[in-house]
Amino acid sequence: MKHVLIILMCALTTPAVASGDHDAARDAVRQKQVIPLAEIIPVILNEFDARLLEAEFEREHGTYVYELELITRAGRMIEVMVDATTGEILEVEQEGWQERND
Repeated sequence: MKHVLIILMCALTTPAVASGDHDAARDAVRQKQVIPLAEIIPVILNEFDARLLEAEFEREHGTYVYELELITRAGRMIEVMVDATTGEILEVEQEGWQERND
């Protein structure tokens, strides 16, 4: 658990989250429009057996989305798009391939 908190603290200090994304995410969490990032990250890291490099909060096509950049144990960089309202993985992008949950 300590490692997750350290990763989360590092993620929250990256420019992508520390800018306007941070304020928008905090407001959406307060209004119970989205699941807190702190609840999403451990699930995603466990599912992909990876470490978090960067997190962004965006609104795409009317949906709040967490965009998580991860690195797997094998050293592969992947980007996971998560519906911030439901926690559902929307899309996974990795070098050379892309998977969508449609």
